[in-house]
Amino acid sequence: MAVGVIVPVRGEAPFLREALRSVLSQDLPPDDVVVVDDASPQPVELDAAVTGVVRLIRLGERGGPAGARQAGLEALGTDLVALLDADDAWEPGKLAVQVEALDRHAEAALCFGRAAVVGADGAATGERWEEPEAGALAPDGLRALMYELNPIPTSSVLARRDAVVAAGGFASSVPYGVEDWDLWLRLLAREQPFVCEPGARVRYRRHGGGLTADLARLAEASMEIHERHAALVPEEVRRRARAADLTALARGRVRERRYSEARSALAAAARLQPPGRRERVLRSLLAAPGARNLLGRRDPYA
Repeated sequence: MAVGVIVPVRGEAPFLREALRSVLSQDLPPDDVVVVDDASPQPVELDAAVTGVVRLIRLGERGGPAGARQAGLEALGTDLVALLDADDAWEPGKLAVQVEALDRHAEAALCFGRAAVVGADGAATGERWEEPEAGALAPDGLRALMYELNPIPTSSVLARRDAVVAAGGFASSVPYGVEDWDLWLRLLAREQPFVCEPGARVRYRRHGGGLTADLARLAEASMEIHERHAALVPEEVRRRARAADLTALARGRVRERRYSEARSALAAAARLQPPGRRERVLRSLLAAPGARNLLGRRDPYA
């Protein structure tokens, strides 16, 4: 099966060269690679070394990651579509093991792998990503986990084109940063199984310019995802997810020094689910003006 790769990018892309190098150096190289410039103010330029090997498409209007990926999908004619964000990178052998996994699991809509989280300097951050069990994953056993959080590193995904198109494609009206999560849930709503291949490893980069750096915005986007796909899970799971969203929103508001809104969000979360120790401590600190001035100064991913 032919494999195409979509790499969306906007603005300065200091890690794009590393990302493309990780794709082109795979022992099973892809058949097509498309970089989609999402209407960057200054047009993206590719290194001469990849000209003629990698195609560059420039959008006239900004479409966000979902719009850029959809443009890439429409430009590709391959059976399989691999995703890679411009600030991430694939580890050697990633693509070959995934093609083999999809060969073994003909019913799976997509294959995803594992991520090592690194900082802007490439050093490991120590963060652990939720890791579903390896092998075939049926929708019934995956819905609750996938609803509560997104355990799939987007840059690790190799998907069947037909399944993505049938689910509505990459285009999505949800906020930036959770479009991929929306697609995974749309696939599960269609009873599409997934497969996890631990040998498909990627480096996921955390940095201040990343779309997930704004915790409050990401929490609000997560709320929208949970409202949109609420029918997938029981009420207990919905309440738990809502409480987690409100707690994350509170932490985001703390970093913005919007303390009253943070207290309100924590109180709403506590009405849905008993707060843990960290949440109780945070509520105590927010109640003391002197103590709360020490809050909101940490790294956005801490």
